[in-house]
Formats: sequence, C-alpha cells, structure tokens
Amino acid sequence: MTMSTDAGNRRLPPRRTGRQPGWYIPWIFVAGFAVVIAVNAVMVHYAVSSWTGVQTEQHFIKGIKYNQDLAGARAQAERGWKVETEFTGTEPQKGVVALTLHDKYGNLLKDAKVKVTFIRPTSEGHDVALDLPYLGEGRFGAPVALPMPGLWDLRVAIEHATGDYQDEKRITVK
Repeated sequence: MTMSTDAGNRRLPPRRTGRQPGWYIPWIFVAGFAVVIAVNAVMVHYAVSSWTGVQTEQHFIKGIKYNQDLAGARAQAERGWKVETEFTGTEPQKGVVALTLHDKYGNLLKDAKVKVTFIRPTSEGHDVALDLPYLGEGRFGAPVALPMPGLWDLRVAIEHATGDYQDEKRITVK
C-alpha cells in the first residue's frame, strides 16, 4: 500500500525577513496624539504665563456688595446729573480730558472731586489716574500723556456733597 501525500506538490509561502505591511500604522496614531499633546502644552504655557485676565481686585467682596452697588446706581439715576466726558487728542499718545457737570436742573456742579482713570483693557501696569482740577463754569479738565496708543477705558469717579457719580467710556488714543 502506498500513501500519497500532497506535500511534495505544495509550495510553502516565502519566509519574510523584514517587517509586515502596515507595521507603521499604530505609530501614526502615537505621533498624532504626541502632536496634540505638544500643542496643548504650548497653549497651556502661554495661557498661564501671559496676562492673568484679572480685571477686578477683591472680586468676591465686591460681589457680596452687589446689592449696594445696585442701590447706588438707582440713586445716581435719580439725581439725573448730566456729565459730558470728552477726550481730545492733541499729539500722538497725548490729549486733554475734560468733563462738564450739571445737575438735573442744569445748575453747575462746582465743589466736586473728579478723578479719571485711563485703564488699558488688554494689559496691566499701564493705567494712568488723574485728579481733575476745576476750570470754571462746571468744567473740570487736565492734559494727559498715555504710554501707548490704542483702546483705553476711561473711568470717571465724581464725589459731591449731593452724591457720587461713576461712569466708564471706551476711547481710542492715536
């Protein structure tokens, strides 16, 4: 009896000595995640090391006093003062800030303490504060030099025997 085998007729697959096709595909995913992590690390670094974004100091205490602020805003509206705020640029980064104060009946407000603060909204450390002297006829004003051109928030704080006044206006300095 003879046994027949097909082993002699079959070809064996060639032996591979290198890498299999597609060996690099998992490494593409690893590289993609590494890029995402690197970009996130750069973004976190710039977010932490740049401007803090803190606009209000002691924000928690001011938040607690919010109802008092609302009552003050209502009282300010009831007083009906007419305050005209002007900033006139005279030279690059220089100008004159002037305020005209009238009560709701059109009377001049003379004996007021007027303070203006120029606040740079995009960076800290460049703020300029001025106490404006009385110039006559309900007008307060002074020249100002700002450290850089661009957008500024002009905050006005007025103290008077009949009440206080606050306002904020965005201006552009050339």
